[in-house]
Amino acid sequence: MSQALQVAVVGATGLIGRAILDLLAERQFPAKRVCAVDGTEHEGEVVAYGNLELDVQPLDEVSFDNIDLAFFVAGSEVSRQLAPQARAAGATVIDFSSAFRLDEQVPFVVPRINGAGLLAQEDVSLVSVPNCTVTPLAVALNALAANGLSRVTVSTYQSVSGTGQEALEVLADQTTALFGQREVETTVYPKRIAFNLLPRIGEVQGDGGTSEEQSVIDEVRRLLGQPALPVEVTCVRVPVFFGHAWSVNVALSQPLEVERARKLLAANGIHVVDDSQREDGYATPMEVAGSDRIWVSRVRATEAGLAFWLTADNVRVGAALNCVEVAEALLAAGKLR
Repeated sequence: MSQALQVAVVGATGLIGRAILDLLAERQFPAKRVCAVDGTEHEGEVVAYGNLELDVQPLDEVSFDNIDLAFFVAGSEVSRQLAPQARAAGATVIDFSSAFRLDEQVPFVVPRINGAGLLAQEDVSLVSVPNCTVTPLAVALNALAANGLSRVTVSTYQSVSGTGQEALEVLADQTTALFGQREVETTVYPKRIAFNLLPRIGEVQGDGGTSEEQSVIDEVRRLLGQPALPVEVTCVRVPVFFGHAWSVNVALSQPLEVERARKLLAANGIHVVDDSQREDGYATPMEVAGSDRIWVSRVRATEAGLAFWLTADNVRVGAALNCVEVAEALLAAGKLR
């Protein structure tokens, strides 16, 4: 098959769809044609792809007959409806939704963790990728896994971009209203997000946890191949536009010195910024927004193992970059259909 591919991005007007288009152009992915697809409400809009502008095609008119590779970033309902159609038409599908993440018949992949297993499989016509809250966390945990992960306790601090474009506008509008001493409208979230923290993301489950917290538990276990790993999660929405952060505590079955842990993290492609002698010797979401790296700071020993601070751009690193890296791995291995 020619290396010049016909590519579709389904959900192209969203934050992740736009980031995928940016990365495909920046990384010079060999696409001879890129098709931007989204809901009918976006008909007539255009999205950027490098120096080009792409007209957005409506979902109900799209055909996958000539598409080699389709990125699905429009939510689980769209994925369940259209991903099988795309596969049947001959396209390879990379899906960023919850639709197939726990389906044992579907490869669930972060190339830096389990890419070799993906390439060993015969059928890779559908590949699922994790929640943007999971990927950076799982990459960091995988770097330490040789020392025996026996428990993970994590609190997430998730920016409003994880909810989408409307949430960005809500945070901006609420902030402006508060400074202007005007009444604040509460939309998207049940309480005001500006200058506030919301300690619940997703629907509450029977055990008091939320659907977001459960997705972190389930997906981390599956990626690391440890289905019984104790994972305790609290997810918090914070008034930050871009960039998630994680406060992580890991219990290890084998001792691990702090300096060795820093080297293991760095060897797995994580950028370690950890200088306790400087007041600013750590990374924050503001600094990592727009970066394609995962950042770790404040690595320190605990009685049971290690604690560290993790931060990354949730849209680029947590979501879009992983999708594109899966595509690049499949292309390099000759696995695209």
